[in-house]
Amino acid sequence: MDKLNKQENALYAVAWAVVFALVPLLYLLQAFSQGDPFSWDTVFQNWLGILPFLVLFLLHNALAAPLLLKKKYPAYIAVTLVLLVLFAVYCLGAGNRPPQPEPGIPPMGGPFGWEDGRPAPPDGRRPMTPEVMKVIMGVLVLAVNLGVKAMFNALRSEQKMQELRAENLGKQLEMLRYQINPHFFMNTLNNIHALVDIDPEKAKESIEEFSKLMRIVLYDGTAPTIPLQRELDFLRHYVSLMRLRYPDSVSITLSVPDKANGAEVPPLVMASFVENAFKHGISYEAPSSIAVSVALENRQIVFRCTNSMRGEKAAGAHGIGLENVRKRLDLMYGGAYTLQIGQEQDQYCVLLILPEREAAV
Repeated sequence: MDKLNKQENALYAVAWAVVFALVPLLYLLQAFSQGDPFSWDTVFQNWLGILPFLVLFLLHNALAAPLLLKKKYPAYIAVTLVLLVLFAVYCLGAGNRPPQPEPGIPPMGGPFGWEDGRPAPPDGRRPMTPEVMKVIMGVLVLAVNLGVKAMFNALRSEQKMQELRAENLGKQLEMLRYQINPHFFMNTLNNIHALVDIDPEKAKESIEEFSKLMRIVLYDGTAPTIPLQRELDFLRHYVSLMRLRYPDSVSITLSVPDKANGAEVPPLVMASFVENAFKHGISYEAPSSIAVSVALENRQIVFRCTNSMRGEKAAGAHGIGLENVRKRLDLMYGGAYTLQIGQEQDQYCVLLILPEREAAV
C-alpha cells in the first residue's frame, strides 16, 4: 500500500471516528443542559442507526468506487444502484415503519395525511419521511466518498507525473553526460598526442595527469552532482596537463579555494568551459592568456573563466560541450543559476554562478 492509500484510509478512519464520537458528546451536552440523566442505551441505539451508513460506505469504497476510477462506468452504475436499492430496502423495511394507529381509529389527514394519523400540512404537500431522509443521506455519503477518491486520485496522478519528470530528467542528464565525456577526453587525447613527437618526457607527464582525470571521471562522472572539491581537483589536474603542452609565453592562472565547505556541482561543468578556453583561446603567434577562478560568495559558487581571443573564430565558438552544459544547468537548476558568456575587449569571458548544494542532496 502506497503512502497516499494509507493517507486516504486514515482520513476515512478519522472521519468515521469523529461521527461516532459526536453521538455520546451531543447526548452528554443535552443531558447537562436539560438536567436529564445520560443514557448509554440511547447512544448505542444511535450508533446502530449510523452503522448502516458505515456499511454502505465501506461497500461502495471497496466495490464501486474503484470501478469508476478505472473508467468502468456501466459496472460502477450497476454496483452503486444495487447498493442503494439494498440500503433503501433496509431503510424502508418493516423494522423502520412508523407505528400504526390502534384498531378502529381511522387515520387522520384525509388523502394527503400521514399513515400514523398526523394531519397533512396546510399546503397539502406531504412532508419527507425519516426513511427517505436516510436514503438521501446515504447518497450524500457516496458522493463524499467519490469526492475524496477523486482528490486522492488526482494526487496520485500528479505524483506519477512528478516521478516521470524525474525519470526523464535523469535520462536526459545521463545522455548529456555521455555526450560531454567523450567530447572532453577526445580533445585531451589530441593534446597528449601532440606532445609525443615534440617532447616525450612531457607526454609521459601528461599521461600521468590524464590518468588522474580518468580516475575522477570513472568514480564521479555518472553522479548528478559531485563535491565541489573533486571538481576543483579535476581543474587542477587538467590545467597542469595543459601547462605541459604550452610554452611559458602562454599565461595560465588558476585560483581556487582550499576548502569547498561541502558544496556540490554537476561534474565536468566548469571543466567544459576551461577546456573550451584552451581550445579556442591559445595562439602560438600572439600573446595568449587563460585565467580561471572559483570562489564561494554568499552561499554561491562563482566561477569565472577568461581567455584571449584568436580573431573572429573564437567569438562564436561554443561547441557541443557548452551546448550540453546549458541543457544540464537548465534541467538541474531551472532559473536558479546565472550563466553569462560574452566578450570584453579582446577577451572571451564566462561567468557561472551556482547555488551551493549540500553533500546530502
